[in-house]
This record gives sequence, C-alpha cells and structure tokens, in this order.
Amino acid sequence: MHATLRRPLPAIALGLTLFGSAAVAIAAGASIQDAREAAEDTPVVVEGVVSVPSGTFAPNDEGFAIQAGKVGIYIHDSMGQTLELGQTVTVSGIVGDSYGQVYGVYPDSIQVTGTHPVHPAKPMDTGDINEDSEGRLVRVRGTVMDAVFDDAPYGWVFHLDDGSGETTVFIYTGAGVDVSGIEEGDEFEITGFSGQFLDHYEVNPRSQSDIVER
Repeated sequence: MHATLRRPLPAIALGLTLFGSAAVAIAAGASIQDAREAAEDTPVVVEGVVSVPSGTFAPNDEGFAIQAGKVGIYIHDSMGQTLELGQTVTVSGIVGDSYGQVYGVYPDSIQVTGTHPVHPAKPMDTGDINEDSEGRLVRVRGTVMDAVFDDAPYGWVFHLDDGSGETTVFIYTGAGVDVSGIEEGDEFEITGFSGQFLDHYEVNPRSQSDIVER
C-alpha cells in the first residue's frame, strides 16, 4: 500500500492578534481538551509540555506538539523558535486543521515558561490508534506488514499490526531516522505522536530512539 503524497501546509497569515476582553475571558487558561473540542477559528490559550520538538515533522511544517496529562495537541508553527522536549509553553492562537489532518493551534504567541518531564507514551493496540488518541504520545508494538515506502521528500511509511488491526507509521524526514533496518515481517515497538493524514490515523516517531526492533 503506497502512501498518499504529503502536501505542504496551507499558508496562513499569522500576526499578533489582540482578542477582545470577552474572548480573552473565554480563552485564558483553556485546557488542551477544550481547544480540541472548540470550533475552527476559535481563539484559545493552551499550556503543556513539549512532546514533539519543533521541526520534527519537516518538511511538512516547523510545528511541534504539547501534552498535558493524557491529552495533547499539535501547534502548527514554531514562529521561528526552537522548542525542545520537556519545555513548558503557553500558546495563544486559533484552532484549525490542515488538509483535514491533525486538529491543532495556529499560533500568534508562544511563550516558554519552564521545564517539566515529558509525559509518558500510552501503550496502545495498533487497531486503537484513532481520533481518541490523536495529539498525545503513544507506543505500539507489532509486525511490519509491508516494505517501507519512500514518500520523498516528506518521509517514509509502513504499516504495523499486532493482530488488532493495522496502523500507519509515518516517519517525517525531519525526525532524522535511518529506516534501512526496517523490513517486512520484522517486529518493532514504535513510540510517537498519534496523528492523522487525510482519512487515516498514524503514529509519527520523533527520533531513532522511538523505533526499537523486538
């Protein structure tokens, strides 16, 4: 099964947005879960720990992900900053998706506020990677079902199944992963961001250490 070729994220004009007092009252302190449930173009403020460093999903974008407890969300742009694992951030912006993909925040302000241990990945069955897990770190283990497909320049894709149903593993070029050791029939444990592309859900590893042969 070949992957659908990735496409660059749509260009969005992002500037400093001054929310009205009513909007600020609604958005200030809004949790990640609140943001995930908000309608598109709703102004929000989210806080969390960086779970995916900025640039990991390049060349698709220069975004990053944050997580707070059991919920996470993607931030579609880093605004020129380098965001690292374990940094705590406060992000304001508007919610929206990209080509029907991961629902997240298009930021107009990103503030690093400190550091915190990265929230652990949730062990999951491959068949359970879906909308409910989207945005957080997950860990799956199963058999590689096909040869790794080179979806240049965006990355590489293959499918993993533990008997509960296949999930897609998409490794972005920005993750800097060597995929030469991944072959059909091998068993791997994959840690990564629970994401979505078009009509399917996937796990996106962040680095070589997220891909372990078993």
